[in-house]
Amino acid sequence: MAQESSSTPHTLRTNRLLRNIALTGLLALGSGISEAPARADAILNGMFTSTTGTFGAAGGGLNTQGDYTSGGSLSNWTIADVNGSSGLAFLYLEGDQGSSSTAGEGIALSGRFGNFSVYDPGNVAGSTPSGGAIPNTSPGGGNFISADGASGYNVAIEQTISDLTAGVAYAVSFYYAAGQQYNYSSNTTEGWQVSLENSAQTTQTTGANIQDTPSQAHISGTNTPGLANGGFQSWAQDTMTFTATSSTQVLTFLSLGTPSGQPPIDFLSDVSLNISPAPEPFSGAMSGIGVASMIALFWFRKKRAREGTAS
Repeated sequence: MAQESSSTPHTLRTNRLLRNIALTGLLALGSGISEAPARADAILNGMFTSTTGTFGAAGGGLNTQGDYTSGGSLSNWTIADVNGSSGLAFLYLEGDQGSSSTAGEGIALSGRFGNFSVYDPGNVAGSTPSGGAIPNTSPGGGNFISADGASGYNVAIEQTISDLTAGVAYAVSFYYAAGQQYNYSSNTTEGWQVSLENSAQTTQTTGANIQDTPSQAHISGTNTPGLANGGFQSWAQDTMTFTATSSTQVLTFLSLGTPSGQPPIDFLSDVSLNISPAPEPFSGAMSGIGVASMIALFWFRKKRAREGTAS
């Protein structure tokens, strides 16, 4: 019996089918490889270095876009009162934060209620350079925010994020620290509630109690969460993962703290929002199809070579 010619209709149809499958798979592989977020960091002014309005040499009160409009503002961010609060927030500019006149006190900033300063353990008045626990810059070398966390004085720090993809996980990273307003005498708790639209997470917590950074889970020598009177808890980084539900959503940092009247102070810096490193199921599936199609294309070319030799 004669061998079937490579040019029979059945063989031609099979070859065309294999070729089309292979090419389709390669396109899918290319699509999977090129799929990436439009920008690595979706946050604008995450170092808080772009400002408008008037600040002192070391910083000053932040405009709450509500009943306090005398301070400066952060570009791309909104600082808002919470539930009718008299929101109290400040921006510390890069530079020496230690007081040159009062031991144990950080430099005074001008805000909505006049001068404001935070306990600065280890500060010695008149030393050169002056300063104690309060850092001169954020961990990334920029400016940082301090905000009252007590109910009635807390604030929401917000930015609208665009170019998100619904169903994709995003990682929000930031540094936070904790302190207390100078001249008050109670132990305090501090923390941030972070939300992307309606999904919220909170920095270190135990039950209803807000803890400070991970290394300061409890007041030394006690089982009480929080920060001892007059203390300062230095920076720790936190990363929270949120899944977007639409292309545009609001990222909010809400300052929290207890007790009211002994101002617990939350610090915030170096905010970024990046696509989660976990691969998306769609991309993984498309890549798998592409690899399989490369194998099919290799087999198709090898088959054509054998048929050419046989003829």
